[in-house]
Amino acid sequence: MKRFTFDLEQVLRLKRWKEEEAKKALAVEVSALERLKEKLMELQGELKRMWANDTGTVGEMVDTQGRLNILHYARHMGSLIVGQEGEISGQAERLREKSDLLMKAMQERKVLEKLKDRRKADWRKERNKIEYANLDEASSGYLRRIAAGNGDEGDESPANENLKEEIGQ
Repeated sequence: MKRFTFDLEQVLRLKRWKEEEAKKALAVEVSALERLKEKLMELQGELKRMWANDTGTVGEMVDTQGRLNILHYARHMGSLIVGQEGEISGQAERLREKSDLLMKAMQERKVLEKLKDRRKADWRKERNKIEYANLDEASSGYLRRIAAGNGDEGDESPANENLKEEIGQ
């Protein structure tokens, strides 16, 4: 019987390739999300440092112009932080989309692999049936030849020797 071949092997390879591409795309999106989070942390840290360093006074007098500049800068930093949070939420959505694509690709690959496993199991069953049928045929032929030889198993004739070699004794 010929070797097992899976007719959809090319399709299975394509599904594996798509899964790998989806993993790579997901990794890119995760990396982008991490960069955005780092940028947000930098902005928040800068805003905290600015507030920590602000005394709002020059000697005993209140520095109103300096205070206004700090408030404008704080508002600007706040808007940058809000924008960064918006980018993070958008990136998180793209990350979910890529994750869904990866899950779909993994499911498609698993379906084909299960189909391949089932077909291989069916092929093995069929191969075993054929082998058992061949073995039964050989043993029944051996028994017929022994019976035709008057049941003399001790006969060391060349035909009997060939027969024993045929069945592996």
